[in-house]
Amino acid sequence: MPDDGYRKWLGVEYTIMEDGHAVVHMNVRPEMQNLRDVCQGGVVASLMDVAMATAAAGGNYDTRLRPMVTQELKINYLAGAYGKRMEAVADVIKAGSRTAVVRCDIMTDKGDICATGLGTFMTRRVHKTDPDGMAPPKG
Repeated sequence: MPDDGYRKWLGVEYTIMEDGHAVVHMNVRPEMQNLRDVCQGGVVASLMDVAMATAAAGGNYDTRLRPMVTQELKINYLAGAYGKRMEAVADVIKAGSRTAVVRCDIMTDKGDICATGLGTFMTRRVHKTDPDGMAPPKG
């Protein structure tokens, strides 16, 4: 299942997708910015959520090792998200049989960290809309 809907609208690009680590980029379009040319906070949080879920799941919709769902997300906005491109770097801090705790930093194309966050992700059951052949979660 390729990225569609909201992820497609965001225009996420997966640079690294490893089990426990992900780097995700997106271009910032004018409709994502406020009147001061700062990327809107909800868009920044969405990029963070995608990166964290990718790290926790071990891949995106096409490559993930396990189906995950966001249980909790905390974000600190540190600076305005100026620029035309953002990068999210996410790493699993601790993973158990049902949940994973993930941290993430968002950087602008100017090299500034504009947001940092922490999230909890829960392994979910395989659903009929998941890609064919997806293995059920272990444990």
